[in-house]
Amino acid sequence: MIASFRRAGLLAALLSLSLTAAGQDQLQKSYTDQELVDILRNDGYRAVEISDERVITIKVDGLTYVLFVYDDDDLQLYFGMTGYVVDADDMNTWNRTKRLSRAYLDDDNDAILEADLLANAGYTEEQFLEWLEVFNFSAREFQQFLIENDQGE
Repeated sequence: MIASFRRAGLLAALLSLSLTAAGQDQLQKSYTDQELVDILRNDGYRAVEISDERVITIKVDGLTYVLFVYDDDDLQLYFGMTGYVVDADDMNTWNRTKRLSRAYLDDDNDAILEADLLANAGYTEEQFLEWLEVFNFSAREFQQFLIENDQGE
């Protein structure tokens, strides 16, 4: 009898794991803010919070990213750096030589890096997390690029 319960428990646990794994592979066209936060936290991101409706702040190793969720459920990651003196030529160099992100100077001449994830065909949790990982790598490269091209005193 106890062996039957153990087998049933093991079967239930395996079924639960397979359903969880299947859920991660399913394409979805939209996620709620809380679902996105949960995906991030389940992947090990601890400093994640909903800052406003459809706006999530993510802190990774001292860098802060803002995740915007648009009305059409497209996602945009935003990373801004202040204190560097760079110009439009520098931003053009970044955009010409790098892929999967775009850089520009905002109205205050702060350097901004952005990337988009289009939701019209849907995306999986794994694709979302991979996109964030690529952006994190790009943001670190962007920070180094700004240091190397800083024309400040």
